[in-house]
Amino acid sequence: VGFLWGSTNPFVKRGSDIVQKKLCTTPNASLISKLGTWVLTPSFVVPHGLNQSGSGLFIYLLGSSDISVLVPAANACSLVFNALADLALGESFRLVPLALGTSLVAIGVLIC
Repeated sequence: VGFLWGSTNPFVKRGSDIVQKKLCTTPNASLISKLGTWVLTPSFVVPHGLNQSGSGLFIYLLGSSDISVLVPAANACSLVFNALADLALGESFRLVPLALGTSLVAIGVLIC
């Protein structure tokens, strides 16, 4: 779940930026046309679909897992995988606060 959420977030953001640029070229487009632009842009739809499959898996796991462990573990993993995906895409971020925050969340999950 954390992998699907975290690793796709940067790609969803990039895809939505592409869609927004497309929509800016036709500001008077109809709602259907705008919706079509979102749906027909693979750089948005594919990572968004994978992200939503992570949400589906999360809901499924809620039925068979301890919620007090599942939620923090999924969110902690999401943070780590999001940072790794950002790093792979060349995004800039502050390493020390990220490492500190990730460490604290990991310690909290281990305590649970």
